[in-house]
Amino acid sequence: MNANKALLPLVFLAAACASPVEYRYARGGPELIKNEDGHVVGQKEMLRDASTGEMYENIVYFTPRKDANGKVIGYEESLAPGVVLRDLNGRRVGVRYTDLRSRGTNPNNEGVTVIITKPED
Repeated sequence: MNANKALLPLVFLAAACASPVEYRYARGGPELIKNEDGHVVGQKEMLRDASTGEMYENIVYFTPRKDANGKVIGYEESLAPGVVLRDLNGRRVGVRYTDLRSRGTNPNNEGVTVIITKPED
């Protein structure tokens, strides 16, 4: 039992000293994934572990965003602080942040949405 107690701090020390894995793009950057309608529905990234050289493929699919009639008007990419809104061509057009303070009074609230539109010429 005493050996286990002495080993536990060493395990924590080894975990604290372990370096995080650093991934870098193996190719120029993310590759867009398009559906049959030509909409950008996701992206594929080829990443390389900087220390071992091991290759890793990361594929992210976006969630369709529909209007009141059910027509797809854009896509959403989930990220840690919220959601990035993209148009049909994959360009970032806005963000949505989840405000946890309003979840108690409105549990179905999707959060605050900010959409940036192109100025009219």
